[in-house]
Amino acid sequence: MARVRVVLVRPENAANIGACARLVRNVAAEGLDLVAPGDWRTVECWRTAWGAQEVLEEARVFPDLAAALRGVALAVGLTRRRGAGTAAVDVREAAQEITSLGSDEGAALVFGPETSGLSAAELACCGRRARIPAHPAQPSFNLSHAVAIALYEVRRALAHLPPEAPRRATHDEKERLLGLLREGLLALGALPAHNAEGYFRDWRAMIQRSDLSPRELKILEHAARKMARAGRPE
Repeated sequence: MARVRVVLVRPENAANIGACARLVRNVAAEGLDLVAPGDWRTVECWRTAWGAQEVLEEARVFPDLAAALRGVALAVGLTRRRGAGTAAVDVREAAQEITSLGSDEGAALVFGPETSGLSAAELACCGRRARIPAHPAQPSFNLSHAVAIALYEVRRALAHLPPEAPRRATHDEKERLLGLLREGLLALGALPAHNAEGYFRDWRAMIQRSDLSPRELKILEHAARKMARAGRPE
């Protein structure tokens, strides 16, 4: 999964910054970035970051959003704005896209100030726009609540990813195994001395088309070595 950071643009409430730091720790996100935060190092900020004060200590501060997004593979701007420009996707869809990124890629969840949200220019910096479904009578979320929902959706999408397939034995590893098998089969007399390679062709085809895990490879190598030792004269 990508390295996910939360980016707060011009946050107005120091308590919200602390609450967001706690959320970063809750879901083991990579960290918190602040864009032009003003005076945020307050007692209230540290109090609401209960158990996650080190996230605040390690928070990065940037003068503008472009600087905060430098090196990011995917930036998702959370907004309820409607109008011209790219349509916003559901936050769940955006979370699924984030979890499809590689572990060496960075993703940013970008949130605007409490009273106005992200500007059109700031949204233009984000590769994706996402919205959180809400009742039309009250579509606006508290900043920390919006961060909680977005991070939850990323965590949820990660939990539903299929398990990573185990590494398969490479061609060269199989060739090494085949060398040991050939030696073991010859030692046991299971391969004729004349035209051994011709008779061994079926073994080679079988092993090379097999989807062997590294553990299975080691088991077969162990058996091949045992065969070679068993076939040697005392």
